[in-house]
Amino acid sequence: MTRRSAFHLVLLALAAGGCIKRGGRAAYPQAPVVLICIDTLRSDHLPVYGYRNVETPALDAFRRDAVLYERAYTHVPLTLPAHATIFTGRLPAEHGIHDNLGYTLSPSTRTLAEKLKNAGYVTGGGVSAVVLSHLSGIARGFDFYDDSVEATEASQILSRVQRAGGVTAAALESWIGGAGAGPGKPCFAFLHLYEPHSPYEPPEPWKSRFADPYDGEIAAADDILGKFFAFLREKGLYDGALVIVLSDHGEGLLDHGEDEHGIFLYREALQVPLLVKLPGGAGGGGVVSSPVGLFDVVPSVLALTGVEAKDEDPLPGRLLPLPADPSPAPRRLFAETFYPRIHLGWSDLAALTDGKVHYIHAPRPEFYDLGSDPGEKTDLAGKKPEGFRSFRAEIEKMPRSFEKPRDLDPEQARKLASLGYLTGGPSDVSGPLPDPKDGIPTLGLVREGFVALKEGRNAAAADLFRRLLSANPRMQDVWDAYSRALFRLGRFDESLAALKKGAQLSPSSAAYFFTGIANLCLRLDRADEAGKHAEIALARGDPSAHEILARVALVRGDLLTAERQAVEALAALPRSRLPDLALARVEIARGDYPGALAQLDKAERKTSELKLEPLESLHYLRGEVFGRMSRPAEAEKEFLAELKAFPGNADAQGSLALLYGAWGRKPEARLVLKEFLAGNRDSHHLTIAAQISTILGDTKEAEAYRRRAAAKSAARSSSSTGR
Repeated sequence: MTRRSAFHLVLLALAAGGCIKRGGRAAYPQAPVVLICIDTLRSDHLPVYGYRNVETPALDAFRRDAVLYERAYTHVPLTLPAHATIFTGRLPAEHGIHDNLGYTLSPSTRTLAEKLKNAGYVTGGGVSAVVLSHLSGIARGFDFYDDSVEATEASQILSRVQRAGGVTAAALESWIGGAGAGPGKPCFAFLHLYEPHSPYEPPEPWKSRFADPYDGEIAAADDILGKFFAFLREKGLYDGALVIVLSDHGEGLLDHGEDEHGIFLYREALQVPLLVKLPGGAGGGGVVSSPVGLFDVVPSVLALTGVEAKDEDPLPGRLLPLPADPSPAPRRLFAETFYPRIHLGWSDLAALTDGKVHYIHAPRPEFYDLGSDPGEKTDLAGKKPEGFRSFRAEIEKMPRSFEKPRDLDPEQARKLASLGYLTGGPSDVSGPLPDPKDGIPTLGLVREGFVALKEGRNAAAADLFRRLLSANPRMQDVWDAYSRALFRLGRFDESLAALKKGAQLSPSSAAYFFTGIANLCLRLDRADEAGKHAEIALARGDPSAHEILARVALVRGDLLTAERQAVEALAALPRSRLPDLALARVEIARGDYPGALAQLDKAERKTSELKLEPLESLHYLRGEVFGRMSRPAEAEKEFLAELKAFPGNADAQGSLALLYGAWGRKPEARLVLKEFLAGNRDSHHLTIAAQISTILGDTKEAEAYRRRAAAKSAARSSSSTGR
């Protein structure tokens, strides 16, 4: 170390006030630690990294207090695997998580929260996406972990199951203001914001202010961040805290044909913002140009807080350099993605970068000079430039054995086999797989299909997805999307078949598909099949399956089992509202209408207190209760509220038509009936249509609906027994 850099470190120590030296590096014993991840945030879309098309006043101000790392890289461009690295300091080959679905962090892999908790910290976190729920294992070590994120309607894409970051921040602030901070209680707080993640739907005023909705989402996240920093200052935590702001990965934005992330390993997906504020603002405004990785976060936090990590293997990362440090030894940072292999049947990828050049290991390798070509538009691999062979040789020696999700036990395997599922999938394919680069035209078509789905052009989406799957039936995500399009078209049997195709590709991967299949089976009056799939989902680690089993028991008329399953769902997921709806259904079946309303009130309070999105069927069930209590005006109000929030809720449409018919409001009943029948309804809904027509005196129509319902039931029964 030079005399000048040593003197600089002394100045940093004095500026921090109360810091001590530990192993040549400033340490801040038991300093508060705040870790903030803004999901899916590209570093080159921030003003602090030179971007000029968005305004981020909170991050700009924070940057003046913090050290900015110009070349920070993630190791996986997916939320759960990246967070597993952020929290363990280990690469995927060690922590074993390769996808957002089907993986849980091993209990033997200790997290940053666990280590800080063992050192006397109180620990609290709040997340904004369902993929980081406590089921992922990321929550281990947290005294408080708010993951109150649940689907609000049927057929909701998993990556879209999120909540507003302001709600997450408010929950975390409530904890910090209560048990989370106080004398003698050092605090570790983790805040996860999902705003920049697709779909890009920024709220006003940012929606109108910025032409690019992705930038609008960044501005919205910055506003949340500014309010959170203000809260920390108000509580006296900001100045003395170690505050880290980063992202788990970037976003493709079509730079190389990918609109989102997960498939490719180009710079736009791997290079992320990383800003570190030391206690007292030491080194604030400084810049570090040496390449760093997200696996450096854990060892740096432990060193800076003086927390010893005992009895475990050394972490692969190293301390984040400070501006005054000597230039660290050169190194190459690793990244990988198995997403194309798992979800699309294409080859997985790996990459190495030293911040100057970037090697991508693919069926056709790529090599880029980041100095002259930061956008990676000119592949130099064909010329075999200096370093190419060295990078390739190094990456070929690295441990990259693909770990499938945790093994099925024999009983689960037997149940899967009895339902027609094998245990193979894209991850089991041997031999050469297609290079993801060759799939860029296909990605364009997939994107077109998802846009059509988002815009409600479900027939167009279904047709496009069908054609894509005819060409490549190994595309797991497309089977899922195809199922959703069919569901929205009312083609429920086809939707179920498509979802089963997706599950068939990787039946051991996740509870996600089996939960969806169970829900659809219930819609199709296949309670036994629904129960079997829900049991598999439960065995695969999804406690929300208890709520499905409660509804299965309701179909069977077993109210005690339904109540028990709903209570178990609430015990595992106390902030979930779906078990409250299941308990309300139990009380309705018992004829205890005040009890049903009390359960629905609980769900309504959660919606209000947790600032959640409206929940499908909550108003519908309230309307059903009021109808049974002979309070038609209140029932009508609830049905209309349901249809305002969820226009396609067929149950609410049917009940409203029945209400109007019974009330003698025949023109309105016929109008609602027409809307009700606009979709291709199943036998249950056709039976309701027959009841409505009977009330209206339309006997011929009623008989026609009964015949159609009987025909659908017979066809479904034949299909089910013929599996």
